[in-house]
Amino acid sequence: MRKIAQKFDEVCARAEAFNKENKTDRFYKIYEQRKRFVTMGLYDSVTKKYALFDTVNLTGNFRYDNHTVPQELYDMERLVRYA
Repeated sequence: MRKIAQKFDEVCARAEAFNKENKTDRFYKIYEQRKRFVTMGLYDSVTKKYALFDTVNLTGNFRYDNHTVPQELYDMERLVRYA
């Protein structure tokens, strides 16, 4: 979970830097905590695209490995990179 949080913070820092550099509010950080589970995401208001990751998927879902960063975080990074 720590790797996921660090990667999410890096992506959000890039999005905030993009917003500050271009003096716009193009990217919005999505972070919601419901009891034990957290939803993290990034929304692009120009292209109307978003990427979300819900930590409830980490429990019992064999697509996710504890040693790797989920694909959804790379999708968030791609939103910022190709803006």
